[in-house]
Amino acid sequence: MKALDRRTFLRGATAAVALPTLEAMLDRNGTALASGAPLPRRLGVFFWGNGVRLAQWNPKERGARWALSDELAHLAAVKDYVSVVSGTQIKTGNEQGHHAGSVGILSGCPMVSQPHPASAYASTFSGPSIDQVAADAIGRGTRFRSLELGVSRRVTDNEGTTLLYLSHRGPDNPNPPEYDPQAVFERLFGRLDPRDRSVLDVVAEDARALGARLGGHDRRRLDQHFQNIRELEKRLAAPPPRCGMGAGAWPGRYQEEEGKEPLIELNAAMARLVALAWSCDLTRVFSLQFAGSVATTVYWQVGEDKPHHQLTHDEAGEQPLVHAATIFVMHRLANLLQELRDTPDGAGNLLDSAVLLASTDTSEGKEHTLKDYPILVAGRAGGRLKHPGVHYRSDSGENASKVLLSVLRAAGVPLKRFGKKGGLVEDGLGAIEI
Repeated sequence: MKALDRRTFLRGATAAVALPTLEAMLDRNGTALASGAPLPRRLGVFFWGNGVRLAQWNPKERGARWALSDELAHLAAVKDYVSVVSGTQIKTGNEQGHHAGSVGILSGCPMVSQPHPASAYASTFSGPSIDQVAADAIGRGTRFRSLELGVSRRVTDNEGTTLLYLSHRGPDNPNPPEYDPQAVFERLFGRLDPRDRSVLDVVAEDARALGARLGGHDRRRLDQHFQNIRELEKRLAAPPPRCGMGAGAWPGRYQEEEGKEPLIELNAAMARLVALAWSCDLTRVFSLQFAGSVATTVYWQVGEDKPHHQLTHDEAGEQPLVHAATIFVMHRLANLLQELRDTPDGAGNLLDSAVLLASTDTSEGKEHTLKDYPILVAGRAGGRLKHPGVHYRSDSGENASKVLLSVLRAAGVPLKRFGKKGGLVEDGLGAIEI
């Protein structure tokens, strides 16, 4: 059959279903589009608030033979795709711990302090966050320039935009995340008429016509794509689960029960939505704020009965609950990475063509430190990043903005420098690059 355009849609009256990458869209090797254009590169950001426990976070070994630390143990299934960066510093200033760390690691720029008559502090970003820098370069040709998603709604809403939002276009210009997976689904595929059972019903005629033109492998790939969409529809339409039912029960609308957020289920839904959106090239950039900075998120799943931020300051000794919460968050990151790795893309998978930055707002929440910053970089970015990944430790306290520059370049953003003032760098971190 003739090659299919990469942006082929199945259309109906109220919905449009984009297609995943099929063989009919690729060259003979499956490493480029049939037009000769390279497979798209993609960038994602995963963020959580209030730091880690460095003694249990940093791997002891360096280089390619690094072993998973306690807090990174759940990354085992995707370890080859992950590089750990330790020892770097946020050098944009530390006027106010969590604020400065959030802005520094997400933008390489200093924070902007603001009047705060009704709060402990207030600030905003002085420059765009890394996802928006990427969206300007690689996201404009897609249906959605970028997707902003959130999991825990218990964010700090009275200390400026810095602690409330991850994604920023600039000062006081945030991109609020969507916390409802059903709303994200409807944004990607359209809102159903009540008479329709599925978006697939709406596009059924188009789907049958396309299937008759495809080879066997593409028909199986298309069937799997439809199965993934239908499974997600069913789970999103199901009654909200009781908290603690596990990752197999996905909520349709955001709900708490007895004050407990269904964080596992919401994160799993968002991970599947990201994989669908990337697979269909609906967007090439996403940000996921799993939990906000200085937030009131409670990781009840590991036994917390107080807000996690409060525990980072108040829990005594080795802070076992804080430690367990970090392990829990890394398990959620692992679920996201596994979803991307398990989604085909050309001759490989979505992680092969992507780069993800995963980090937080401070090194250790108790001290508000911005040294020895916890940073993970995941994905191969089309062969531009080390695979298997490495642990690179900076003994000289290099600028953490070097990681951001490497991530952006790996995503296909042709920058010579990145950041502002103390965060300005002209070199990336060569140890994680190829």
